[in-house]
Amino acid sequence: MIEQILSALAANGSSYDPYFFRTSDGSELDLVLDLGSERWVFEVKLSSQPHPRDLERLRKLGDLLGARRRFLVSQTSRSAISDDLSSANLADTLTELNAGHRR
Repeated sequence: MIEQILSALAANGSSYDPYFFRTSDGSELDLVLDLGSERWVFEVKLSSQPHPRDLERLRKLGDLLGARRRFLVSQTSRSAISDDLSSANLADTLTELNAGHRR
């Protein structure tokens, strides 16, 4: 999923710096993207039903890093997308990335 996200951004000509993030207590984000003046964070889950705790952890770590957008990418069939937090499958995430980076 991470490779597909990075490939989609590269195909759009987006400039980005990707990295992984882990705190000293073991909390982690699978992908952090610095996109010019914005930072976006991603957590990837293989589940089709991510736990609400996953969203809360994503929100907390995103706040810690000053992220503008937060994405929980999973195999869910029902996506929920807002201006700052998205819980979506890969296809909907890629669509949102394309739209969101042009804003």
